Amino acid sequence: MNDQPSAQPQIGDKLAWVSLLVAVVSALVVLSRTLEIAGCSGQCDYPVLETVTRGFWMTDLIVFAVTTGAYFFTRSRLRVAWLLPAAGITITLTALLVANLVMNGALNLG
Repeated sequence: MNDQPSAQPQIGDKLAWVSLLVAVVSALVVLSRTLEIAGCSGQCDYPVLETVTRGFWMTDLIVFAVTTGAYFFTRSRLRVAWLLPAAGITITLTALLVANLVMNGALNLG
């Protein structure tokens, strides 16, 4: 007889790691987009670029912290707690898409 409970990894735990990966990669994507400022030669809308960049980074950090923290707080209480990191991934990718579109306009690319 095995007295130890089976420690099956929950899907939410894996999604929390994916959420961390998505948050870091998306922050690096926005950072790499700011490197395009060097090619603007005065045509860029610098205040918009700064606002979008900082706004996305803050959104990225807050969404990751809130959804992951809420998941780890509720994973033993709720069966559908895995939806929290999944929602965080969705929100982060949506924010990345919006930030990318705004940055395209500010960089006069689209």
